[in-house]
Formats: sequence, C-alpha cells, structure tokens
Amino acid sequence: MTDPRHKAARLLGAIDWQTEVSGFCRCPGESLHTSSNGRKDCRVSIDGAPTLHCFHSTCAPIVAGMNYKLRCELGQSSWSLILPGGRVIRSGDVLQSTGAILTREIIAVRAKAEGRTKDDQLLLESVKVEFERIKPELFETLKWTFDDILRDSPVKDVAYREAEDQFRTWLQIWPPHAHVWIGSIYDSGREEHAKNFRPISEWYQIGPVMGNFTCGSSFKAGSYQRSNANCNGTRFMVVESDTLSKDEVGAVFSYLHRRLKYNIHAVIDTGGKSLHGWFDAPRKPSEERRLKLALTIFGCDPKLFTFSQPVRLPGAMRDGKLQRMIFLNQLKKNANLSL
Repeated sequence: MTDPRHKAARLLGAIDWQTEVSGFCRCPGESLHTSSNGRKDCRVSIDGAPTLHCFHSTCAPIVAGMNYKLRCELGQSSWSLILPGGRVIRSGDVLQSTGAILTREIIAVRAKAEGRTKDDQLLLESVKVEFERIKPELFETLKWTFDDILRDSPVKDVAYREAEDQFRTWLQIWPPHAHVWIGSIYDSGREEHAKNFRPISEWYQIGPVMGNFTCGSSFKAGSYQRSNANCNGTRFMVVESDTLSKDEVGAVFSYLHRRLKYNIHAVIDTGGKSLHGWFDAPRKPSEERRLKLALTIFGCDPKLFTFSQPVRLPGAMRDGKLQRMIFLNQLKKNANLSL
C-alpha cells in the first residue's frame, strides 16, 4: 500500500510535515503570487478530503486544480497510516485538532442524519479541521492592524467626519430602495416600532437620532418587527468578534477580502473593544455554512449570521464615544447583496 504522503510529495514536491497528515509546501501557483512568499503560506492535508490551501489569492485556479488531483489520487484510493500510540487513520478519516480520529463510518452516519451526501459531509468535516490548522498562520500571514485599516481606506477622510456625515455616508452603501431598521435593541415587535423601519430617503432627513443600532439586512415595507421573516432579501455579512483584538480581527477581514474575495464595504469602530466589517453576503447556503464554520473557528460571533441581529450604527454615540467608520470602500452600486 503506497504511503499517501509520497503521492502528495510527487504532486507538490518537498513537504515539511507538521503532523502525520498535514504540512507546509511550496504553492504550485507561486509564480502568480503578487506579494512576498512565506514558509507557512501554503499547507497540504491528506486526510479527509485532501486539501491544498494557500493564503495568496492569485493562484486560486491552480490551487483548485491541484485539489482536484489530490482528491483523485488520495481520496479515491485505500491507504492507512499509524499514528503515535499505535492508532490507525485510514483514507476517508479525519484527524481532528484534539487528536481524535473522526472515522469515515461516523461521517457517513452524520451525512445521513443531516441530509447530505457522504462526499459533502466529508468535505464539510475536512474544511472545519483545515480552518483550525491554518488559524495560527492567519494572524501572522494576513496581519491587518487597526492603523493599517485606517491608512488603507479608499475614502481617506471618513474616520474624521462628524457624526451626521458619518451616518449619511453609511446610508450610501445601501441600495436606494432599502428599508432599514434603526433603533435601540428593543425597538421592535409592536406597531409603534414601525417608525424605526424606514426607507433610505427618510433616514437621510432624520439622521442617527433614533438609536445606535441597525441590522445588516433590510426589511419589507410596512415591517415593525425585526425578524428574519421580514427581511426583504437585501443584506450584508457583518463580521465581528468579542474575543479577538481589533488588530486580530483585521486579519480575518483581510482573509475574507484578499483570499476569499468577498467585497468589503466598510469597517466600523463600535466605540468599544470591537470592529465590525461589512461585506457582501454569501450567495449560496452551502457557501454560507462553510464560512460560518470558518469564522466561528477563527473567533468571530456566529450570531451575526442571523439576518435580523442588531449591530452598531456609525454616526451614533456610545458612552460618549462616536461609533464611526474607519474604512470605506469607494461608494458604488453593488449587485452582490441579494440572497
């Protein structure tokens, strides 16, 4: 039985194995990289659904092609490896971050219980572990500090605008037809709260006096309850963390924008310990599940995938501090916001 690591090395060249099933290698698309290369930029894992991951984005088509080859070569053959302590991992098993082996039999049971194919479930379990493996390199390779975010904003003066100007500038990232909720967390659920659900044109006239929260989703005209059922299909993905520092969450924003190519619209300093990144929302449920899994592993708050979850509003005050945009992309109509 051929050692799967030898097959991987034949495809990729020398591999610096960090565990029995995962290690660093040279990216096959390295010639396409537009920024400097680091030793830990590219990682290959041979367990589960064999995967090559590179932190650069310009090599994505070559990496995708190599993943296809790896899965054909390794995923469809039968192999086994002996781990420390005498445990055995086989093709189709996944070595988890705890050291436990998630067997292909258990994966098949989960697939049936969750209504997925075995291949889809295997890929989901593999993706989860892969994100755990790359997490240490994420904060090192894609570092984007608070000061970097301020400096890199395409709209250079946005962080220093007055409160009302901050608010009205933020309104411009929405489609003109959007009905947006603004208020305190409890301004929802009763008919009198209809005043908190207004079209963009009305908010321009009113300003940020109705509260210091909003949502990353817009709502149906006539709504008075902030609920998923009342969302009208236009939404942003708002990413934040209660555990990561502002510099650390910047690396997550960088990963989403530079590696996964999610368009970033704005970064908002909440006036507290966290930053909120406003991105295009995923278009496919399968894509959203994987992304939610990754962001949770990286330390971000999964509640913000709830369309009606309140988030901090730029231009409003929090304990005497201005909630403000510190990064704003060039304002333009964007067709990628629909569900």
